[in-house]
Amino acid sequence: MKTANCPSCGAPVSFRSAASVYAVCEFCRSTLLRDGEDLKNLGRMADLMDDPTLIQIGSEGTYRGLHFGVIGRIQLRHESGLWNEWHILFDDARSAWLSEAGGEYVVSSLVPVTETLPAFETLAPEMQISVAGRPFTVTDLESARCISGQGELPFRVEAGYDVNTADLRSSDRFVTIDYSETPPLVFVGYPATFDELKLSHLKDSAEASAGGAPSVKARAFNCPHCASPLSVHSGAIESVACDSCGSIIGIDNENVQLLARAAQSMRIEPWLPLGSKGKLHDIEWEAIGFLRRSTQSGGIDYAWSEYLLFNAEQGFAWLTEYEGHWNYVRTLSSPPPVSRGQASFKRKDGEFKLFSSGKAEVVYVVGEFYWRVAVGESCLVEDYICPPLMLSREVSNKEASWSESEYLEPEALSAAFKIGFSPPARIGVFANQPNPLIERHRGVCGLFWKLALAATLVQLAFVFIFSSHLVLKQQVVLSPHNEDATLTTQEFTLQSRARSLRVRHSTDVDNNWVDITTTLVEKKTGEAYQGAQEVSYYRGVDDGESWSEGTRDDAIAFRDIPPGNYYLTIEYELGKDRPAAVFDTIEVVRNPVTWSNYVLLMIFLAVFPLYSRWRRNAFEARRWNESDLGGGDESEFDFGDSGSDGDD
Repeated sequence: MKTANCPSCGAPVSFRSAASVYAVCEFCRSTLLRDGEDLKNLGRMADLMDDPTLIQIGSEGTYRGLHFGVIGRIQLRHESGLWNEWHILFDDARSAWLSEAGGEYVVSSLVPVTETLPAFETLAPEMQISVAGRPFTVTDLESARCISGQGELPFRVEAGYDVNTADLRSSDRFVTIDYSETPPLVFVGYPATFDELKLSHLKDSAEASAGGAPSVKARAFNCPHCASPLSVHSGAIESVACDSCGSIIGIDNENVQLLARAAQSMRIEPWLPLGSKGKLHDIEWEAIGFLRRSTQSGGIDYAWSEYLLFNAEQGFAWLTEYEGHWNYVRTLSSPPPVSRGQASFKRKDGEFKLFSSGKAEVVYVVGEFYWRVAVGESCLVEDYICPPLMLSREVSNKEASWSESEYLEPEALSAAFKIGFSPPARIGVFANQPNPLIERHRGVCGLFWKLALAATLVQLAFVFIFSSHLVLKQQVVLSPHNEDATLTTQEFTLQSRARSLRVRHSTDVDNNWVDITTTLVEKKTGEAYQGAQEVSYYRGVDDGESWSEGTRDDAIAFRDIPPGNYYLTIEYELGKDRPAAVFDTIEVVRNPVTWSNYVLLMIFLAVFPLYSRWRRNAFEARRWNESDLGGGDESEFDFGDSGSDGDD
């Protein structure tokens, strides 16, 4: 560290980085040029504007395991608000920049690029360009003005100079092209969250170390149109919509300026009162703004509500509500590489399907916002769903952004914000509403497989433990000249009681019928068991098509037959439809294994998962009926969990 005295006020000025050429005196705001061991005064630097940042010169943090300190800052302003570029110095003497805008942080450094970059005027949101051989998507185009500088800086900063910047993103990297010089400067970096940076020595650090969120003092003023009291919770707020008269007021440092009288004739009372505080995802939020947006599909207007949430550390988030369905929304730092109108794409959370597409327009505003909000402003919106998540793309003429929404149960929202009255009743099925029948369907399928396995094991036990065997097989021939015939079979012995005795007749009857009366007789006692059946089989050709009906085989069963010596007496009556000899093979099987009961049981059990599946798919059908683009296929009938979330 090198230290010298300010030539203007004599205050000590330190240079911690060898790359720092300029410094701004913290006492008199003079811009100082380091010239060897001396400092040259280049004039007074403009004052910084109030903003909600907790970072300050002297703050420290960690990025990818390497400690850094904050040594300087550039403050810039564009149409959407303020942002800070913090000059940071790592312990290994490398310097970089920590960008802070709207609660999003990016650590980047200057990278030399030899290729020719497109002119700023030729760029448009979502344009694909290559930087250093890597593909990137243009996400933001801004014409910003430098407000002021602070601390150590590697180049001279003057208030009031304009700069065009283009932000580009890939799946994991962030690129800023600074067109203030020729050729343009390229800064490449990576997004990081506030928690990942592990920042310390922040403003209000004593309160933060005690476990509370740093407080932001609300600034009060009166509406310049109707004199109603208003307040601003954050220096990042760019506009306030007056609830009394509908005017939209722009915030410019300590002054307020009437931007426009909102073109809104109706008055909408937010269900969640502005100023409400609640905890979502372990973050303390305060609702500071409310707006209504609307889109049109099939000639019908669909409107929904959005609440802007603020936290001093985490920046901003949103709560959205449509017909009683709520979502918690955060901006995505690493948007997916998805083409406009792409049907679906895979992300680590699963497969996201395009659900809706259209133009969203602001129709009502009240409260505070971090951009110059205006009734009538619009953008293109595409929603991709993978319940309970939804990824949304918004594209305007200067910006393309992605956000992630997570479905929020109304009861959880009421508990988080301690709302005593009931939330709006839910109507229909929302795009990313979790299907409550998925887990029930999985449970029914699991029970089905357990019962099916048990039934199968029981059936196999009958097959292998209570084994069947053939006790008699005999073949007879029925003469067409003898319509009635009676025969007695060979004897067979049952050593023990038979649970069942099946007598099967297998014939070759063709276009004829035969009546069969079978009598089972115990030889010693004369006890008899009788059964009758008809075997018929007909076939032919009509109009060139073959047909058949009936069967050549049939069987009867005698139950609970005691041991003994048995024979069969069989009486035949042969039909006259087609005079021909008929062969009959007689088989007697002890304890035959039947599958009919097993099949009937399986059919009965299958009814439950089929019905559960139908209910689950009906829920998905209701979901996709709300889509203006169609939906997924739910026609298959699976009985297990294949890892799907209900819209496979």
